[in-house]
Amino acid sequence: MKKSICILLAAGLMAGLSACSSSDDTLVSKTPFPAFSELDTQGNTVTSDIFADYDATIINFWNNGCGTCIEEMPELEAYYQDFKEQNINLIGVASDSGESDRQLETAREILAEKGVTYTNLSPDPDNELYQDFISQLTGYPTTYVVDSEGNIVGAPIIGNVKDQEDTLNARLEQAMGD
Repeated sequence: MKKSICILLAAGLMAGLSACSSSDDTLVSKTPFPAFSELDTQGNTVTSDIFADYDATIINFWNNGCGTCIEEMPELEAYYQDFKEQNINLIGVASDSGESDRQLETAREILAEKGVTYTNLSPDPDNELYQDFISQLTGYPTTYVVDSEGNIVGAPIIGNVKDQEDTLNARLEQAMGD
């Protein structure tokens, strides 16, 4: 629990510092993304070891009742397809899909309707990722960029990612060391 509080405090501090900084966004977090082992919406196990397979990973947290989250899925799918060649992955986290079979089925229906092919985790509410990290999110959608070593790069991007594309691209460059 103390670790998650430290992560949240660090993210909040960085968000505050970013707001006060100049347009040169060089602030880089070295806060590790929480280790996890979760099932995706198709029943496959996905672990935090996946970060090492990519130069950077975009992680988008959403829930079934979030209209903005659902609306941006085709845009995220386009990013996923475009970024594959650059060894950048995108993972969705259907934050409420692990709460019941009905929630999981709803998440699957949404993903199919929106044509999403990137991996989406269905976190177990009893696991640490949910209890110590997801439950602390203040809004949806929330997106993080994680480097190949599993470190969060910069503050979370809250809201529609397409509207904050410059921030996303800057974080990806930082994650990849460009």
